[in-house]
Formats: sequence, C-alpha cells, structure tokens
Amino acid sequence: MKKNTTIITTVLLVVVGALVVYPVWSNQAPPPVGFKPLTPQAFAGLIGWLFVVALFIERAVEVVVMVFRDQQADQLDEAEEHAVRVVKTAIKKAAALAGDNTAAPADKKAANDAVEAVRPALVAARENKLVYRAQTKEIALMISFVFSVFVSLAGVRALHGLLLDATPTGNLFTVADIVVTGAMLAGGSEGVHRMANAFTSFMDGVSARGDQAQRKANEDTKVNS
Repeated sequence: MKKNTTIITTVLLVVVGALVVYPVWSNQAPPPVGFKPLTPQAFAGLIGWLFVVALFIERAVEVVVMVFRDQQADQLDEAEEHAVRVVKTAIKKAAALAGDNTAAPADKKAANDAVEAVRPALVAARENKLVYRAQTKEIALMISFVFSVFVSLAGVRALHGLLLDATPTGNLFTVADIVVTGAMLAGGSEGVHRMANAFTSFMDGVSARGDQAQRKANEDTKVNS
C-alpha cells in the first residue's frame, strides 16, 4: 500500500512538473493577470455567493447519497442495535447467575462463555458500520467534487471575481479557476466560512497594526515638537 502511494505521488509530481515546465520552456506561459483592490466588502460579496452555492451543492449531495446509501445504513444500524441487545441480555443473564449461590458452576461458566461468544458479533457490526460510513463519506466527497466542477464550469468561478474588469484571461486560467473553485466548493460551506474568518482575522490584524503605527507616529511627532 505504501509503495503504491509512493508511485502515485511520484507520477503526479512528474505530471504537474511537466505541465508547469513545458509552457515556460516553450515561451507559451500566459502573462500574469491583474487583480482588483481587495476590500473587505468585495471579498465578503464574493465569499457570500460562494457560501450560498456551497450550501446548494451540499444539499444536492445529501439527497443523492440518501437515495443510494441510506437503506443499507439503516440496516447496519439495526444490526448493531440487535447485537447490543443480545450482548446486554447475555451479560444480564451471566450477572444474575453470578449472584445466585444456588446456581451450578457449570451454568455460570456457560453464561460467561455465552457473553464472550456474542461479543464478536457486536464488534463486527460496529466495524461494518464504521467502514460503511467511511465509504459513504468518500463517495459523497467525490459526488460533491463532480457537482462543484460542473457548477464552476457553468460559470460560478472564484478567481475571476478577483480580477480587474476586462482583464484578458486565457484558457489555462479558466481551467485553473474551474478546478480551484470546484475543489473549494466541494469542501463544503464550512470550508468557505473558514476562509471568510481567516480573511477577516487578517484584515483586522492589518488594521490594528496600522492603527498602532499611526499612534506611534503621532506620539513621535508630539515628542519632537
């Protein structure tokens, strides 16, 4: 498994390196694009719409996953609950026999053995449920990425919203925007919300440092006066 992961990682790095090096080497790399001044209001407007789109995608993914995965998930829940009931019944019976001084040692041993015999079924039921949940999460992420890339291809793009008006962009930038926006939307509304919080914290820090520098400059001016 580790060897396969290393091979895949190496292949991806080689492919990415070739995609980056060849256009530069052949003088086909597009020129840098111009970004508009990034104000908190502009960023909030862009992030706000992306947040709403991410919510729509999340709901669509939930519906698709619900249709194809919920039935078996309910069956696994029922299997786990049944295994829990069986184990509790066996434990209750063993405890009752353990407190009964008239019970034969063989009966007590049989009750304890019965508890140990039913425990593996509970462990297996919980493992099956965990595995199924992990698979469902992976499937949901793949579906979310496909939906997000499709939505981005239809016109919902994050990087284009940061560019100056009438900025010329080539096909490569459009593809990069589609992939990046699709990946960002696939991360869900919580990821977009974290981006907004990070930007807000950054701007607050910049503003605080600017105010501090201004106060210090005013104090130095008063001292020099």
